[in-house]
Amino acid sequence: MSQYKYEDAVRQLQESGAISLVDFKQLSYEDLVELLEEIKVWCLYANGKPEKLAKESKKKKKKKKD
Repeated sequence: MSQYKYEDAVRQLQESGAISLVDFKQLSYEDLVELLEEIKVWCLYANGKPEKLAKESKKKKKKKKD
């Protein structure tokens, strides 16, 4: 079984608008912190519209550029 990651959580939020606590528990600490920060921004500035939730981790984008 593959590990639940940031991208999986975002996909689930976009599809259903919710994420379970069990899924939260499966995220790494780093992914969890990033997801919660993204959710805050998403709720404040995108009015909770699922299509505006960032699909890819910002930290992973930075690593790819380096």
